[in-house]
Amino acid sequence: MLKRNRAMELYRFAAAVMILCYHCYWFAFRDEGTQFVGFYLFVELFYILSGFLMMASLRRNVTPEQRLDPAGTTISYIRGRLRRLYPHHLLSWVLVAAIQYFLLRDLFPIEIFQIGWPELLLVNIFGFVRGQYINIVCWYLSALLFASLVVYYLLLRDEDGFIKIIAPIVIVVCYGTLFDRKECLAVTIIFAQYSAHMGFMRALADITVGCVAFRAYEWLRDTEVPGEGVLATVLEGAVFLASALWMYGNSGKYDFLFVPLFFAFVISVFRGRSLFTRLFDNPVSDWLGKHSYAFFLNNVVVIYPYMHFFPDSGILRMCAVCIPACLLVSVFTDGLLRRLAR
Repeated sequence: MLKRNRAMELYRFAAAVMILCYHCYWFAFRDEGTQFVGFYLFVELFYILSGFLMMASLRRNVTPEQRLDPAGTTISYIRGRLRRLYPHHLLSWVLVAAIQYFLLRDLFPIEIFQIGWPELLLVNIFGFVRGQYINIVCWYLSALLFASLVVYYLLLRDEDGFIKIIAPIVIVVCYGTLFDRKECLAVTIIFAQYSAHMGFMRALADITVGCVAFRAYEWLRDTEVPGEGVLATVLEGAVFLASALWMYGNSGKYDFLFVPLFFAFVISVFRGRSLFTRLFDNPVSDWLGKHSYAFFLNNVVVIYPYMHFFPDSGILRMCAVCIPACLLVSVFTDGLLRRLAR
């Protein structure tokens, strides 16, 4: 059984904050500097963690009888994820559309739906509408769901075959294609490209890495590593803090090196031997982590109004305002959806 460690919740929220800083840079300052230029890489941590937890869920919840019907079990799994995730997506999309219509006044209602219907249906990774978007950050959810559908089905069909044969092929082909076409993992603005499937390939590769990480975690679960407390503390601190310092002003082909680093990071956190995992395993981390998904989807909800009211602001001031504002909005939206679900 996978032990729940609330330290990962804090790391999830911290990664969401880093991604918000990247979106501030992308929407307002990408022509003026390189601050936060590499922070899109924390999306990889989200995807790898999703693959890791998906494998844990499969171990915990899927019976031998359900494995005999991989298609039906996969559909049931995706339906469950949609029930949990879609209301947050829908509410954030409506908020962004309202901001664009009532505040920015740059789109009419008919244009909002002409542009945004693929986002509403979460099929936007297929590039039905190119170069325009409503809440662009929901590309992540679209890619996550379709990649999870593929991986979950293959795991049910033959888990060992997937991990030992298919996973290495998927990882090499997907990362190889991304490197050949982009030389980096920065494919979040997929609607402006003529290769919208790149976002799906990114999610597919990262989720597969997360599944392999879970198998490695299982293999190591009963293994005692001498000095692991110190080694794990150094690893987790170096991966999260040192990588953030590097990403602050850099991006490009070295991005792919962070995939194995996040692979080791996720395993280390769930083993729970480091000083950080013991320190951060607390209710505050748990509370912040619960809002990280809404926080990610609500990035544009706070960025667009800020750019409208403070067009001459610097990026550090923008981040300093948008981070707490996004948390407040996310607490509100999470609370509203919980009330509506009762």
